[in-house]
Amino acid sequence: MQSIHDLLYVLSNAFLLPTLLGTLAAFGYGTYVVGQFLSEIADHRANRANLTRLFAGPPTQARFFECSWRGYFARFRRALEEHREFPAMVEKTVADIEHDMTARVERLGIMSKVGPMLGLIGTLIPLQPALAGLARGDMQAMGANLQIGFTTTVLGLLVGGTCYAIGVVLRNWYQQYAADLNFLLALWAPSEASNGQPEQPQPALQPAATLLDAASHNGLDAAQGREAHRR
Repeated sequence: MQSIHDLLYVLSNAFLLPTLLGTLAAFGYGTYVVGQFLSEIADHRANRANLTRLFAGPPTQARFFECSWRGYFARFRRALEEHREFPAMVEKTVADIEHDMTARVERLGIMSKVGPMLGLIGTLIPLQPALAGLARGDMQAMGANLQIGFTTTVLGLLVGGTCYAIGVVLRNWYQQYAADLNFLLALWAPSEASNGQPEQPQPALQPAATLLDAASHNGLDAAQGREAHRR
C-alpha cells in the first residue's frame, strides 16, 4: 500500500512542471486574445457603421464596394472582386469565413475550461508538500508551496474568465456577421450567376390530352396521304 502511495505521489509531482509551463502558455495566449479582441473592436465598429450605411438604401454591390471594410467583410469583398465569374467561389469563401469564426469561438471555449483546470492542478500538487511541511513545522516550505499553488490558481482563473467573456461577445458578433454575409450572398448570387443576362422563359408544358390529339391528327393526315399516293 505504501509503495502505491509513493508511486502516485511521484507521478503527481512529475506533472507540476508541465502544469506550470502550461499555465504560463495559457496566460500568454490569453494576453494575445485580449490584444486581438481590442483590435477587433475597432473593426467591428467600422463594419457596423458600413452596414448601417449600406442598408440605409438599396444594398447594391456598387455601394458595397464604396465602403472601407475590415476583417471578415474585407475578405468577402476580395472574393467578390476576384471571382466575379465564379459565384461558387464566393459561396465557398463565405463558408470558410463561417468555419473560421466557429473555430475561433470554440478555441476560446476550450481555453475557458483549460485555464481553471491548470490552475486547480497547479494548486493541488504543491498542497501535499505544504501540508507535510506544516506537520513538520517547516513553515518556509509550506509558504513556498502555497505560493506556487495560489499563483497558478489566480492565473488559471484569470485566463478562463477572460476567454469565456471574449468568447461570448465574439459569438454574438459572428452570428450577426454570418447572417449579414449570407443575406448579401443570397441577394447578389443570382445576378452574378446569370452574368447580368435575363433568364430565358421555359416553354409551358402542354396537357397530355392536347398531345394525344395532335398525335392522332398527325397519324390521320399521314394515312390520308398514303391513300392518295396509292390512287
